Amino acid sequence: MKYLLILALLAGSVLLSAHPAKEVTLSFNQETSILTVNFSHSVKNAEKHFIEEITIYLNDEQIILQTITKQDNLESGVFVYKIVEAKKGDNIKVVTKCNKFGKKSAEIVIE
Repeated sequence: MKYLLILALLAGSVLLSAHPAKEVTLSFNQETSILTVNFSHSVKNAEKHFIEEITIYLNDEQIILQTITKQDNLESGVFVYKIVEAKKGDNIKVVTKCNKFGKKSAEIVIE
């Protein structure tokens, strides 16, 4: 019983330190076809806890999957993509995935 309690406490502490991005914001420049992805993800060690994956969908079809091995800094990240296929009225969805726990997404409709 004592070991189960210790195990439960350890598992809880790992989950408390693991979290998805707090915020994901997108901007798309139609003239240049550039999508900018900004995310907020505060961590204590950017080499051990980071956004490990960014998946981009254009009209619900996956077009980009990027794997990342560490975060640039302890607070956030910025990624830039050229999406020449995107046109007015299209929907772009971006999903960020934390290497410890959780996903956060954002969407934008091109105007």
